Amino acid sequence: MGSVDASIRWFHGTRGLLAVTLAVMAVIVFAALRWSVNPLASAVPWLTVGTLLVALSGLTVLLPERPWVRPLILALAIVGLGVLLAACRTAEGLVSISLALITAAQLAAFAFPASQAVPLVALALATTTAGMVAAPAVFHPMTWVAVTVMTVASTSLLGYVTHRLRHYATTDDLTGALARRTLLESLATLLHESRRTGAALAVVSADVDDFKLINDTRGHLAGDEVLGSLVATWRSAEHGPPPVIGRTGGDEFIVLLPGYDDARAADWVARTQAASTAPWSAGVVVAGSNDTVHDLLHRADVSLYAAKRARRRNCAAPDRRLSEPHSPSA
Repeated sequence: MGSVDASIRWFHGTRGLLAVTLAVMAVIVFAALRWSVNPLASAVPWLTVGTLLVALSGLTVLLPERPWVRPLILALAIVGLGVLLAACRTAEGLVSISLALITAAQLAAFAFPASQAVPLVALALATTTAGMVAAPAVFHPMTWVAVTVMTVASTSLLGYVTHRLRHYATTDDLTGALARRTLLESLATLLHESRRTGAALAVVSADVDDFKLINDTRGHLAGDEVLGSLVATWRSAEHGPPPVIGRTGGDEFIVLLPGYDDARAADWVARTQAASTAPWSAGVVVAGSNDTVHDLLHRADVSLYAAKRARRRNCAAPDRRLSEPHSPSA
């Protein structure tokens, strides 16, 4: 069952969708050679672009995960389709390749952040325009207008809806912290980068001290305010790369501090504890060369429990911040 779930996630992920889409485009291009509307047209552009799409589909699967790899692959596919569009001798060919370029632009809007999607959509529009102008086929200007309007409208709507849904699926709406699954994915990525570059990575496990007392004495809305204020304090306290903050339970959080060693992480905890509206405890660990995600989270939890036991030994009474109301603007 786990392998099936992994396969489904791969297929619906950016890498799987891009690989499958390019492969399908290649099949259509090769099929067009068999059932060509114009038998006198040269087969060289179609064979070349079809082969390029097959190669790009394979590279999508084989190349390592890098932020620029998949956008570059899609950009090369768009350019290849533009070359094919410029070689079209029939209106049917223009429409077919234009639809492929619209699909490529929609894939960019769906799969990539706006900073990458917008240039790719612009490239698709520019390639479509240049290809139609250069093509030997005669086409009505309304064909270009229809393709352009469809591309802009569909990619704008798809990009907006997709990124809003992705935000809701990956972010805790109360605090703005990452959801648990997204946090674990971020930790795995940062841990891999830490091993590759040798940069330090600190993991902080934190929860609010006596959070139930806050809810019982000041109400659940006050508890919500405490959690939101806590995350805001953590975000405003970085002196370097921004922290990656995830909510893993009611008042339980994990904070990832890339580039922080033990001393810097301890200083960060001390500063944010002093600035917080409610007391909280933290367990701090730094990633070792052989640590896994599970190892880091386990060690951080053990450190957190040790810190809470030490706090209880040293404090005879609850912190006054627990029962005193505070102003959200304070």
